[in-house]
Amino acid sequence: TTLPPSHNGCNNMSTSTVPYQTEQQNAATYTQGEDQGRLKSAAKYFGIKNTRTPLKSVREAPPNNPHPNTHSRSILKFGSTVWSNVGLLFSDSTLEAARMHSVGVTAQEERIAGDGSLHLMSISKRKKGTKPTYEDLMGLFHQKPLEPLEYEMRPIDEAEYEEVMLDSVEGGSIVAAIFGIIKGMVGPAVLYLPRGFALSGFAVAIPAMIIATITYVYSATRLLQCWKAESDKICLSMEKMEEIRLLLDPNAGEYGGSAPYGSVENGQKSSNNKMLTYPELARRAFGKASFLISGGIAAMQFGVCLTYLIFVPQNLFEATKTLFGVEVPKQIFLVFMLAVEIPLCWVRDIRKLTPINILATALIAFGLVSVLAIALFDPDANLDNSGSEYNSFEEDLSGLFQQITQLPRIQPTWGLFIGTSFFCFEGSITLIVPLQEAVYKREDRKRFPYVNQKVISSIVFFYVFFSIICWASFGDSVQTALTASLPKGVLTTMVQFAYSIAVIFTFPLQAFPALEVVCQTTETKAGKRKISENTSILKRNIVASIIIWLLGGVAIIAIDYLGNVVSLLGSLVGIPIALVYPPLIHNTLVPESSRTTKLLNYIVSIVGFFGAIAASYTTIASWDEGAEG
Repeated sequence: TTLPPSHNGCNNMSTSTVPYQTEQQNAATYTQGEDQGRLKSAAKYFGIKNTRTPLKSVREAPPNNPHPNTHSRSILKFGSTVWSNVGLLFSDSTLEAARMHSVGVTAQEERIAGDGSLHLMSISKRKKGTKPTYEDLMGLFHQKPLEPLEYEMRPIDEAEYEEVMLDSVEGGSIVAAIFGIIKGMVGPAVLYLPRGFALSGFAVAIPAMIIATITYVYSATRLLQCWKAESDKICLSMEKMEEIRLLLDPNAGEYGGSAPYGSVENGQKSSNNKMLTYPELARRAFGKASFLISGGIAAMQFGVCLTYLIFVPQNLFEATKTLFGVEVPKQIFLVFMLAVEIPLCWVRDIRKLTPINILATALIAFGLVSVLAIALFDPDANLDNSGSEYNSFEEDLSGLFQQITQLPRIQPTWGLFIGTSFFCFEGSITLIVPLQEAVYKREDRKRFPYVNQKVISSIVFFYVFFSIICWASFGDSVQTALTASLPKGVLTTMVQFAYSIAVIFTFPLQAFPALEVVCQTTETKAGKRKISENTSILKRNIVASIIIWLLGGVAIIAIDYLGNVVSLLGSLVGIPIALVYPPLIHNTLVPESSRTTKLLNYIVSIVGFFGAIAASYTTIASWDEGAEG
């Protein structure tokens, strides 16, 4: 029997037949043992004339049910049409799963094998008396596939059916991983950039964005190389263990023998197996000092949530003022937002929030397109110094281009943009390893680092274009919450409400990794089985509620300093986790690197360290100059 390739690329191990109750297959597309010509050649060898039609080949889903394991909510194979791919761009739960996996949290049905691969344990029903897969020679050619999976547990007729545990290797396409990168990085932070450009000048902002992107991509690549090095070590260890197992038990590979090393047997989750996340790689490199990385990730995600708590009240304040002519205090909107966010943050499996995150993705896309359209084509947003309006499309673009050429090159507060340039990545470096692991095909896994570089570079290019256009259109008085700077109108109000709803729904997704780090530290990790599960859940909910309320208190104090908060978070937290730590981890976990590579890693880390200190000091020293109250 041929098993699917191990999820982390360990294909060199000898294979063996799994126990009767375990069928191993790819989560969405794998069909056991069927490849082109296999049945015919085997039948010819054994002198059998009539063979059945082969089942669907590896990586091809059945046409009537292209995504049979939708319960897994993992990355699935994308459709063959443009519209199906567009739909999956919004509905795929890659990002939610990556957020969970980024801090080593797995869902109840997920198991981590000895090789570090992620498995999905699900239940299938079949009639009692069904022969085990490939029990005898004729079964190889005339077997019937298992009946469709049962996704919800319900009483069954014991006289007719029995339950079978299915062990599925989780994985999917690189296209889905690309969309995960886009959705993970493109958020409200792009709206903070035009004000950053206005405070620094384009001669500082554009080079800063380029440098931030190059160093970010460099560190992400180093982190992926660390992941590969550790994965190869696990593969080698598994091969040695398999050899020893076969030496001790020569019959272990025969049917009915023990499960191979690294397999997930009978649905049991091993507490010793850990996913190769950013914090886990840091732990292997730095030991106990890895708390700096875990703490930095938590601080970054909490910081992103803090900006959301400032951004939404500002948006709703402007929207209600335009609609009703009433100035509702921003603190009222903040309390309302906290009342919504706290219950959402109690959810331990954030993949359950996929429906509202689908809506958030659609609203963010609508908001971005609308803001850009207003900046380009709304005459109220394109006024020259005399206040006259441009009435035609050509005049609007001509006037906007003229304003771009007149933008200041450098501003006295240019130091504030250093942190902002790193904050715009929104801590997405923590998602790189989970997204890499999620790619199933070997050739796609090799391509992922290069594809990641291209995607990140393209996103940053759009950021620069967006920031220049909006800055030129709305002037130097543009606010950090860009939607508050839009000209009054129906579309503006729609954009403000759309972004507010999107950010409210995105908040628990951003908060989850940080809450998990805190809960792991306080031994209230989500999903951890204890004697009293209700007590564990209650403790986690209390911790989450207190933290969200504390963030709300900080938001009240910093309600008029959103730009400063963004800059300080990018400087103090964003630069270290994206620039300082990954090169140092690489030097430790990949000791065979060349001297040039190690030296370059040290240079990047040292520059990042002093850059973080300098940028943080500059932001604090210029705090009053960044006020928007």
